[in-house]
Amino acid sequence: MAALRERSRNRGNINGEYDSFHIRRGDFQYKDMLVDANAIYNNAKEEIPDNSTVFVATDHMGKPFFQPLADKYDLVFLKDFEKELEGVNTNLYGMIDQLVASRGRVFFGCMHSTFTGFIFRMRGYHAQKDKALGWERGALHNSFYYTSAGDKRKYEQYTPMHPPTYAREFPTSWRDIDRGIEEMLSSGEEVVVDVE
Repeated sequence: MAALRERSRNRGNINGEYDSFHIRRGDFQYKDMLVDANAIYNNAKEEIPDNSTVFVATDHMGKPFFQPLADKYDLVFLKDFEKELEGVNTNLYGMIDQLVASRGRVFFGCMHSTFTGFIFRMRGYHAQKDKALGWERGALHNSFYYTSAGDKRKYEQYTPMHPPTYAREFPTSWRDIDRGIEEMLSSGEEVVVDVE
């Protein structure tokens, strides 16, 4: 992350902010989630300005697929940081992808992907710790799905768990995880019970 932030600073972002994607392409049973890079850009362009440094966590090996995004962004992948990864077991690369993507200023992930889901969960942990906008309600701002406009903003408001639970993360994964219900009730706070 430090090398990525430095790259962003060198490109004019004084805070070293970067944005991120998880773009899933391989072995995915939800064929309607396999959108092309032009559609991904069209869904993301309102939130991620052109010329931004953008980190992509992906299982796709071919860079030509990403050209429409590379034409608009300073697009980087984990393999662009070989020097920083020297000596790191390659079995850890997926987890490193998730950690780096979770810290993007804006994140776009793939609907129905558990890999994306865990990135959203980590963003929830970060939001609680940092007291980010909407943290009290478990909302995640700047966290989107790239796969369709209808699903894009699902994390901007609290959503109780509902089936299928494997398809995405829910705020109960990160909201008030360090406090018990008794503590919340005794403080007089409103307690949201996650019941469908």
